[in-house]
Amino acid sequence: MANLVPLTDDKKPFVTADGSFSYYNLTYNEAYHAKSIGAYTESLHKFVFASGILEKLRYKEVWLLDICFGLGYNLAVLINEYLKKQGLHKLNILSVEKDPSVLSLLENNYLFWPVHSYSILRKLLEGDPVKNIDLNIIIDDATAVFEYLTFPFDVIFFDPFSKNKNPEMWNINVFKKLYNLLKDDGCIVTYACSASVRKKFYKAGFLSYDTRNLPTGFQKGTLMKKFVYLQ
Repeated sequence: MANLVPLTDDKKPFVTADGSFSYYNLTYNEAYHAKSIGAYTESLHKFVFASGILEKLRYKEVWLLDICFGLGYNLAVLINEYLKKQGLHKLNILSVEKDPSVLSLLENNYLFWPVHSYSILRKLLEGDPVKNIDLNIIIDDATAVFEYLTFPFDVIFFDPFSKNKNPEMWNINVFKKLYNLLKDDGCIVTYACSASVRKKFYKAGFLSYDTRNLPTGFQKGTLMKKFVYLQ
């Protein structure tokens, strides 16, 4: 079973409530997903469904900025839902990840599911074309990437470690960068819902909304859209 349960120096696997596996990062002293919720369930409801990205794909080509790639769940679950639909437009993904070891962690790892969409994600990471889905990944600190990234996105998945463990990602300067990277009719989704985080997003130009249609007992995430001052 050793090859089925990959270990790294700073990441240890554990099973979450919905049966999907996640990892605990010993460097950040934090798990990638909440054990009591489930890695798959969290990605599906707080990112894929909350963003409305599938609805956008029904009528136009969509550009997604994925911060941070992590274990790839947000993208794998999105791909899984995308493949269920017919007639969707092209999905373009730019993902940013600071830790290159997570890509090695995905190789020959049978813990992650949906299995089929993870196999497609691996192909995309290797540069193999997949019909109507394009993925590019930047291995770098996101705060550095924001300095040269200018292309506007329809949707942003904002998924770094928590503000207590990864504070440099949760400051107003970062949120202002995200404002400039988001199209006027776009949205940002994140798992965080604290008043302090939402206040900083507000100061950066966003209105915050609770994520909807969550399973019972599921902690709400946040959907953010730009607000426009009336002249």
